Amino acid sequence: MADQQYNTIEELAADEGFRHWIMEPTQETDDFWHNWMDGNPERQLLAKQAKELVLAIDEAFRDDLTSQMLENEIQEITRKAELGKHTGRSEHDQFTRFPYWRAAAVFVLFSIIGLLYIQFPSFYQSADGGKEVQHTSGQFYTRTNHADKEMTVLLSDNSVATLMKGSSISYPKQFSGNERKVFLEGEAFFDVSRNPEKPFLVYTSETVTRVLGTSFRVKAFKKENTVMVLVKTGRVLVYPKNEYEAGQEKRQISGVVLAPNQQAVFSRTENRIQKSIVAHPELLTELSAHNEMIFEDKPVAQVFQSLEEIYGIVIVYDASVLSNCIINAQFTDESLKQRMNAICQAIGAGYEIQNNRIVISSKGCS
Repeated sequence: MADQQYNTIEELAADEGFRHWIMEPTQETDDFWHNWMDGNPERQLLAKQAKELVLAIDEAFRDDLTSQMLENEIQEITRKAELGKHTGRSEHDQFTRFPYWRAAAVFVLFSIIGLLYIQFPSFYQSADGGKEVQHTSGQFYTRTNHADKEMTVLLSDNSVATLMKGSSISYPKQFSGNERKVFLEGEAFFDVSRNPEKPFLVYTSETVTRVLGTSFRVKAFKKENTVMVLVKTGRVLVYPKNEYEAGQEKRQISGVVLAPNQQAVFSRTENRIQKSIVAHPELLTELSAHNEMIFEDKPVAQVFQSLEEIYGIVIVYDASVLSNCIINAQFTDESLKQRMNAICQAIGAGYEIQNNRIVISSKGCS
């Protein structure tokens, strides 16, 4: 990793060491790039934008885009950007030159999207290998966790799904109608925003879990004989899928009601649900590692950065507006939403989920 002064987003995103830090961070790379940003505070925004560029490409094509392809595409963006910078324009014509080469980079990025659509049409059609799949209720996106750590998925209703390794979730870009419906294969912890007007439904191959707003875990791997639903907060209804769909038509639906610290186990061989007390309370946590966080008089920007690293998400905020906001907090097993609520309450801010990112709104701190 060369310690150099990057002048553009593309130059930084094209750095192999930077990309490895974003995609597969280690303690060594984490220390290196944080030290680099501390030594170059004027380039922290540049680093954030470069990170978003790398994640945007990976996010769009996670299952089909190889590391070499990612490197090639960013190099092409850089080449086009540089070509736009040196097309005979005056060195003093900064105002007109900047939009041109930035637009060139964006053009290349969307050209990549079109090219991959042509080369990998199944990419948009297959739940096994793609990001978008078509269900009867409309267009759904599919996220699959191939990593060894949990993956955080932000849903449009401010609900959060935490996927375990080898798990997939399909969900709409925006929930519409009178239900919020997602499809799960594998294991996930859900922290659902309450909305009595729109129940939240988690479909597996054999069960349907229905909630209004709560936190719970669903474990439904195809290779296992059982499907488990464990409740942390609120109340949950669990149904065999065939009975739920048949009952909907007749408007007669009855399921197993679960309260906090209770679980339902559906046996695939016996086709029935048993209710009991949660045997392993650690399964009621959002992350396998609690990721204890302690902040003493820390800038809120540093707090947001820590959350981004732990959860693998992007938090969008105006650094200049929040420059005077200081946080004192300690977190242990709180969910992402609980942490965000506490932080935003402390600085008088709000947040919402937009396009799988958390967007902060604030007037700043005096």
